[in-house]
Amino acid sequence: MFWLVYVSDVLATADFELAALVSQSRARNAVLAITGALIFTGYRFAQYIEGPDAAVVLLMKSIVADNRHENVTVIASGAIEQRRFADWTLAYAGRSVFIEREVDRMLVRQGASAPAVAQNIITLMKEFSLH
Repeated sequence: MFWLVYVSDVLATADFELAALVSQSRARNAVLAITGALIFTGYRFAQYIEGPDAAVVLLMKSIVADNRHENVTVIASGAIEQRRFADWTLAYAGRSVFIEREVDRMLVRQGASAPAVAQNIITLMKEFSLH
């Protein structure tokens, strides 16, 4: 099984579009045996994806081609034996000003490719997915 975390810059995505995106993603992820979490800051996505190697690669090709965002940057990835988000085809708690500040702070302080940023984002996602 494989996992990755990416961040991207959002291009004009209204809240109603985001609800449709989350619903479609949950259905597609279930078919692909993908689990994970999504953070939306209002102008940036951060997403954690885990699942079979081929499914994660296929999903990332689709994400990179999606015109709702740009500058898709994988900040960490690797092999995993146990899922972190086993109960979630896509954990999503809605837009959050707190998350926006935290993600921005992490990316500015540590740089977009730092493994520590990925771990901090995963921790935020886990905490938000518990409620």
